[in-house]
Amino acid sequence: MAIQLQKSKEFYEHIKDVIPGGVTSNIRYSLLGSHPLYFEKAQGSKAYDIDGNEFIDCIVSMGAIILGHGDNDISIAVRKALESGLTCGLEAAIAFRVAKKITQMVPAAEQVRFANSGMEAIIHALIIARGVTGKQKLVKVLGHYHGSYDYVDCSFRPPKELWGLMPMPIPATPGLTKDLLDKTLVIPWNDLAALERILVRHGGEIAAVIMEPVNHNIGCALPEPGYLDGVRELTRRHDVLLIFDEIITGFRCSPGGAQTFFGVEPDLTTFGKGVANGFPIAVVCGKKEIMECVSPTTLGGYISFAGTFNGHAICLAAAEATLAKLETGKIQESFAENTKRLEKGIRESAEKRGVAARLQGFGGQFQVYFVREKVIDYRSAFPTNKDMYAKFQRAMFEGGILWSTGPYFHHGITAAHSAEDIGRMLDVADHALNALA
Repeated sequence: MAIQLQKSKEFYEHIKDVIPGGVTSNIRYSLLGSHPLYFEKAQGSKAYDIDGNEFIDCIVSMGAIILGHGDNDISIAVRKALESGLTCGLEAAIAFRVAKKITQMVPAAEQVRFANSGMEAIIHALIIARGVTGKQKLVKVLGHYHGSYDYVDCSFRPPKELWGLMPMPIPATPGLTKDLLDKTLVIPWNDLAALERILVRHGGEIAAVIMEPVNHNIGCALPEPGYLDGVRELTRRHDVLLIFDEIITGFRCSPGGAQTFFGVEPDLTTFGKGVANGFPIAVVCGKKEIMECVSPTTLGGYISFAGTFNGHAICLAAAEATLAKLETGKIQESFAENTKRLEKGIRESAEKRGVAARLQGFGGQFQVYFVREKVIDYRSAFPTNKDMYAKFQRAMFEGGILWSTGPYFHHGITAAHSAEDIGRMLDVADHALNALA
């Protein structure tokens, strides 16, 4: 397949003078590494750029597309909602139906509030945690990402030479408040002893522990057996709230999210991305006694939770139609089967070619690492051979597979990815691994 990029190159030269870097989100620059790629349409499992190239999409809108691009049922629901004239600023009756559906699907979701993005939901959840507990410090995990909020935008992917400073938080970017150095504590993933030490030392000051139940923001690192149960037990013992960031895992592994899959109920949960198949909506949900604090009828004052676009009628319509397809569990079963097929295919190709490579995945989200040992956290993901990954990515891209240059990115599939798509992905990957060998 001959990939032509001339139009994207020319477009970039024009747009970079108006939009910094030619992108409206920095991560989108990394599809090629030299300039952004610009698209004009997408359908099902495919995306088409302005040069007319067709790609099997494994970026899937950073995990936000779960059913497939342009899903017909979602389009019908959105068109119907548009006809009502309602958008935002007024409470739409559909909000009750969507919230009720979430409480039915997610056992830990007794009450629900809506936001517009995963980052907004995280901010609200952390404000609620501090407001309810009266405590200020937060605990987050090395390698976990929770958006560009000052108090958790740290120790996401710090350079190796700074690891020795743990548990000191390493700000992810200039411009964050220096207050995070006093208010945020960092622990390694899959390390109960580290969490217990932090809670024993600072438990009376910690409002919440926040984590991804599966560390997808380094690609895919599953919790070790008993880890999440241990986290739940320790947080309860030390009277600290547990927040699961299910922005990525939400509804991909089971209709109740990763918390249902692993059988561990947090106090608060954030959902986003796949909730509405790419339409901008996010969810904060949790135990009633905690969520009630944002009700304006709460006696003695309440914790603010506001936003003009919260509960946007159009996005709620997309969410209702999406959840109706996800609640049966059939799509999640297909994700599990296709993830196993990808894992097996990559393993066999790597062994045949004598290449140290492995695909780790869960719920249709995955990454290929060029390491021999299982990746269990950021520190074990870090040694992935960056040069080999870059060559592998380029071969996948040139083979018509939309694949990120990020060696820790969480790739994915949707319900629209066919058996033929999976086969094509594995064929291109086999050729790439053969070239590396």
